[in-house]
Amino acid sequence: MNIYTFDGSFEGFLTCIYHSYYNDIKPNNIIATKNCIPNLIDNFIDIITDLDNSSKVYTAMENIFTNETIKNIMYVFLSANEEKYWILHNYIRLAFKFKKDVDMYLNNDIILKVSKISRTVKLEAHRFTGFVRFKDLGDNKFYASIEPDNNILILIASHFTHRFKNQSFIIHDVKRELALIYNGEKYFIDFFSKANYHLATKINDEFYEDLWKSYYTSASIQSRKNPNLQHRQMPKRYWKFLIETS
Repeated sequence: MNIYTFDGSFEGFLTCIYHSYYNDIKPNNIIATKNCIPNLIDNFIDIITDLDNSSKVYTAMENIFTNETIKNIMYVFLSANEEKYWILHNYIRLAFKFKKDVDMYLNNDIILKVSKISRTVKLEAHRFTGFVRFKDLGDNKFYASIEPDNNILILIASHFTHRFKNQSFIIHDVKRELALIYNGEKYFIDFFSKANYHLATKINDEFYEDLWKSYYTSASIQSRKNPNLQHRQMPKRYWKFLIETS
């Protein structure tokens, strides 16, 4: 069996889709490298993330798919489903075949799976908009830790930044070591280690200033290149399809 392995990033996944069309060796499965268990039977093919090729795939998706189909792809990608990459591979190939009508074919097992997974992720995000409990740290700053099944920070960002638009807060996904960080004006999602949990409960102005400086002062600083961060979150260029429905 031919298995594509990749770095776990969204661009890496789209690169796999590109290779599934143009590589002579077609995949029978796609998995993230971190989940790869080598064996003597399967043929593992490491797909290196290529931004040009991933961009070609994404541009084709934007031109051919409906916004709803693209949202479904992103929701499933953010899910915790262990088979999501192969499910999405099959869904995307069907979408290129059926184009704007793809989501009407609910009698197809793949399309039905995508619909169910997408709905599960959206429902969890909606549930957390009423479930997050903040700790008041004083000086109009708040902290909350969450452990959702799926990677939903980007899906709840719009809700909380509008609801608490004059406050500063951190919503910390402890399991994925990511945090939604908002300073009362702008927000970002960044790597936030478990070690920072103790610092977060003692947040002061200096702590917030350091966070923002580390993110905005230089586009080339190491934390912006952190591969662990890149593989945990959806790249910002794709957020427009997620934020508008959060």
